[in-house]
Amino acid sequence: MKRFSRIILPAALFLLLCLLAGCAGKPKEIRGIFSVRLAYSNGMQLSDQAYYSLERTADGCKAMVKPRGIDPSEPLTVEVDEEFVGQVEELLRTNHVEKWYGYKKRARNIKDGIGFTFYLKLEDGKEVDAVGYMNWPDGYANVEAGMDSLFLGLWEAAGRKLPPEYGQ
Repeated sequence: MKRFSRIILPAALFLLLCLLAGCAGKPKEIRGIFSVRLAYSNGMQLSDQAYYSLERTADGCKAMVKPRGIDPSEPLTVEVDEEFVGQVEELLRTNHVEKWYGYKKRARNIKDGIGFTFYLKLEDGKEVDAVGYMNWPDGYANVEAGMDSLFLGLWEAAGRKLPPEYGQ
């Protein structure tokens, strides 16, 4: 009986939370971005991490850009238009990030700091959350390169110089 309660009680609590809060579940297609965040690291230092986010607010959309090689306390936050949001959405849709739902893979015994976290929330409440450490889902390289291109374009448009890590 004790073993049974260890399984049933957490499952019942999870189901209750889903009913109360509304479990949105896995999206079938990427349409209507509410927020998206991608962070990836190519080393052990905080400055080795790139971080990009896009958030809808009551006033419009804001993007945050923190390229590799930049101190985490010096990100750029800018207003973006719907065209930019559409470009991010198209990038995510064409690379089928909805299939990343629940992706959590890591290589054990490797401690070099190379990995990523990804979070997407759509306007209908559906979400995609993915984490990888020395493992990446299908299409990840295209998404990372595309996000670099889009968000670093905002960085440069604001008159900021890219760090040497980007081969400029």
